[in-house]
Amino acid sequence: MAGATHEPASASGETLPRPRSRARRSPWLAAGVLLLLVAALVIRLALVSATPGYVVTGDARDYDVHARSIAAGHGFSRTLAYGRPTAFRPPGYPYFLAGVYLLAGVDRADATRRVHAARVAQAIVGTVIVALVGLLAAQLGGAALGLVALGLAAVYVPLITVGGSVMSEPLFAVFMLGALAAAMQHRRSRHRYRYAVLAGVLGGLAILTRANALVLLLPLAIAAWDARPRLSRAALGPPAVLCVVALLVVTPWTVRNAREFHTFVPVSTQLGSALAGTYNDAARADTENPASWRALMHVPDYTSLFNAVRRTPEPVLERKLRAASFHYIGQHPGYVADVAYWNTVRTLDLAGLHRSRATAAVIGISRAWADAGVFCFWLFAVLAVAGGLTPRARRTPAFVWSVPALMFLSVVFLVVETPRYRTAIDPFIVILAAMALCALPRLRGRRDRAAPSR
Repeated sequence: MAGATHEPASASGETLPRPRSRARRSPWLAAGVLLLLVAALVIRLALVSATPGYVVTGDARDYDVHARSIAAGHGFSRTLAYGRPTAFRPPGYPYFLAGVYLLAGVDRADATRRVHAARVAQAIVGTVIVALVGLLAAQLGGAALGLVALGLAAVYVPLITVGGSVMSEPLFAVFMLGALAAAMQHRRSRHRYRYAVLAGVLGGLAILTRANALVLLLPLAIAAWDARPRLSRAALGPPAVLCVVALLVVTPWTVRNAREFHTFVPVSTQLGSALAGTYNDAARADTENPASWRALMHVPDYTSLFNAVRRTPEPVLERKLRAASFHYIGQHPGYVADVAYWNTVRTLDLAGLHRSRATAAVIGISRAWADAGVFCFWLFAVLAVAGGLTPRARRTPAFVWSVPALMFLSVVFLVVETPRYRTAIDPFIVILAAMALCALPRLRGRRDRAAPSR
């Protein structure tokens, strides 16, 4: 009928709301978004400038060694594995870092220049996280929620400090949030495969950056499984394509590992040491940091395996450590609950400031910044609890909240160090905090309407 209008429909057939006053609102909204993103980048670059003495150690040192080798055209460095092939570190972040070195022209420069270039890149990655938090919040609750979440993410201290270190978690958060945002967009798009493919690519990159991201394929597939009837080809196609694309992204690295090790190593050989460092007598008997992970060189139970590390192929060592850990769990099944309890305490930064400062120092965060991150997290966590009680949070699809839940479950039985291992969860804490703040005007309006007139 001439002159008739219709509301846009999602691929699943549900009606999508038509934006109101888009022409009037969009310029102001775009200006606000741009201003907050510039502020987020400035804050992160200011941290880099204020901490020129940052030195790469531990994991960061390994990333730097691999990145220099990759930039030189040699692939993963063998110096970290006693001259043999290694797949201990997932490849996503080392290859990203190598690209940064080449782009900045510091691949052959001294450590100071390399580290500065890496941290500037991390500041940009951190700003992308802020943008994706805002985008995801807007998808869940509209422009106002997106803008509030964007502002909160810009000043959320744990994300700022982790972004100032040479660690893989910020890049992983970008891929994770990007994949989830693509899956959300799929649900409102008329194109049945465009965003499913994008979510699959980003999901695969997330797995290549942090191997535990494999669990994300479940909520991403559920998000893409939105058409009706559920068992039709049209409904099953997008989630199937998403998973296949993600696995195809991972496959070249898996093939490389098969060629180097002559055995099946999907992404990384980290699981064995992650288990063994926690499931041993030294960790179980620790009264100062109960059930906390420690390096194998400090675990008497695995002295014989550690002493043979130079002559044991990496996948073989990983299997032995994994088997020994499962044997230990079989002998002490109740200890698994202890690990989960104490790692939950540590996730919430409730194990004492000394512990939070120690784990922050592992990635180069100073005592003052560590304390600021803890207090900021506690404030946002209170808001997040309130946000979780709002109607908007209850209307959010369960697959969204399953992402931080699965990320938590993927580490709580192994090892937790804050703020690093909470990076995949913190964006959702920020979104819930934004939901709480956005609910305040509504609550005030209800009280005003309910108040008796004089």
